[in-house]
Amino acid sequence: LHGVSLVSHKGRLYASIGHNQGAENTVTEAAQYRVSEDDGKTWGPLQVIDAGEEENLAVSHGVFLSHEGTLWAFHGAYNGFMENIHTRAYSLNEETGEWRKHGVIVENGFWAMNQPVKMDDGNWIMPGGSFGPYANEKVFPAAVAISRGDDFTKWDFVRIEPSAEITRMWGESSLIVDGPDITNIARYGGGAQALVATSEDFGRTWTESEISNLPMTTSKPAAGMLSTGQRYLVCTTADRNGGKRSPLTIAVSRPGEDKFSKVFVIRRSEHAAPGESAERLSLSYPCATEHEGKLYVGYSNNGGRKGNLNSAELAVIPLSSLEVK
Repeated sequence: LHGVSLVSHKGRLYASIGHNQGAENTVTEAAQYRVSEDDGKTWGPLQVIDAGEEENLAVSHGVFLSHEGTLWAFHGAYNGFMENIHTRAYSLNEETGEWRKHGVIVENGFWAMNQPVKMDDGNWIMPGGSFGPYANEKVFPAAVAISRGDDFTKWDFVRIEPSAEITRMWGESSLIVDGPDITNIARYGGGAQALVATSEDFGRTWTESEISNLPMTTSKPAAGMLSTGQRYLVCTTADRNGGKRSPLTIAVSRPGEDKFSKVFVIRRSEHAAPGESAERLSLSYPCATEHEGKLYVGYSNNGGRKGNLNSAELAVIPLSSLEVK
């Protein structure tokens, strides 16, 4: 399993994953979820959003959005081995427990990587990347999808071009939204550093993705703006750590500032608490959502194994513990 997403909806905490019976990124993948009635302490049975009943179709991990009483899910999907990558939309009928399929909403290789964020212009913006069959020496850039108001079945695709010095990239990305000014933070590939692009017009046009001075492992990041006015980034941002996917960290700014000023460790590989522990783990593909004064962070833990044989974990962080003076 891989790609945890979290959302609080009508007093319940939902967690989704991409779950595969065979190798990662093959047609065996399905979008599944669980529900917690006690803020993540215990979880109900595994349920299905979409198992890709169409021939040669896989539906993998995605993101949630709770809006005006309706729970939405947006999941990456593809044919065969990552061919024709796109994002599909679903909405939950809570009376029947069934997910309504709204079909393909974004094409151009777009795979949603973090939840949509409402912008001041009335539209929502959802970060991801523009992907194809994985290859080490290719550039797959970051991208965003922008809704048309609150219609979550129609989105505009915007590709973020990389700078000329970037010759290898797997652009899984996240966003920090501050009025019309938006920062995209993306996974590199040619090095263990964060790639950064900015927009000043609600995500319609962008600077190029450029190599930043922030160390970050080659994994999907999760970023956003806390209710405290602090920017945050969850990934592995440990200095001189290379591509290791541990420790899992959160970088935060001071309230109202646009630069990260402190990095906290969420957890290390060896961990005397719930969850798998080993000398070296991959703690990766995080997501984050704020709820009632706490930041809920979900992520994969490979237990020291290979081949995408992950467990999923949840860290619940009081916002008060992220204060920076």
